[in-house]
Amino acid sequence: MKKPILSVALCLLTAGAFASKQTELQLVSDDINYGDPTASFTTVGISRSGDATQLNGMLGLGNNIFQLDLGVADKKTSDGKIDYNYRGRYFHVTDGLGFSVDVLGDRNSTTALAGMIYKFQVTDNVMLFPMLSVGRTSSDETGKETFKSTIYQAGLYGMYAFDAGHWLYANPKTSYVQQSKEWVPQVEIGGGFMVSDAVSVGFKVDHTAESQFSRQDTVGWLQANYYF
Repeated sequence: MKKPILSVALCLLTAGAFASKQTELQLVSDDINYGDPTASFTTVGISRSGDATQLNGMLGLGNNIFQLDLGVADKKTSDGKIDYNYRGRYFHVTDGLGFSVDVLGDRNSTTALAGMIYKFQVTDNVMLFPMLSVGRTSSDETGKETFKSTIYQAGLYGMYAFDAGHWLYANPKTSYVQQSKEWVPQVEIGGGFMVSDAVSVGFKVDHTAESQFSRQDTVGWLQANYYF
C-alpha cells in the first residue's frame, strides 16, 4: 500500500539484487497502516457528506504529528452566515504511547481536549487503542444561554489492518459533561481501501447522542486521500 518502489533488472544478477532490495523496502513500508491513529505519515485528502465538504491534512515529522480538518456546509445558516467546522490536533507518539492536544468545533461551539492514547498490538492484524482526555467545551447558539463546562472523555479505537493495507475500525467513546452531570455517548465507524500505493478511498459514520449542548446527529462521509 505504500511508497512507490521502481526499477528494471538488466540481467539475472542485477535482477536478483533488485528483487532482494524490493522485498526489503516492501517490508519496511508494510510496517505502516494508514488507519493506525499513532502512525506518522503525511497526507492530504477530501471528505464529502450529504451537505458538506471537508479538507483533511496531516503532517508527520517523526514522533510529532500535526492534523488539520476544515469543513464547509453547502448552505448558509438561517442568518446568512457560512456554516463551518474545524479540528486541529498536535500528537506526540513514543513507543506506542501518544499525547495530544485537540481543538475542534463549529460556528456555535468549541471544545479543547488534552489526553493520551496507547497502542496494544493484539495480533499482527488487530490493534486496540484506549484513549483518555480532559478539557473544556462551550456552546453559544442564537437565542440560548452560553453553555460552558469541563468534560472528561474516554474511548476505545479498535482496528483491523488487512495485509494488503486496507483497514476497518470502530471508535466508541463517551464524554462526561460536568456542568450538566450527564454522559454523552458517541461512536465512529469507518474504513479505508488502498487503490494504489499512495491513494486510498474510504468511509466513516459519526453518531452523537443528544445532550444539553449537542443535538442527536448521524453523519456519513466518503473520503479520498493521497499519501506522500
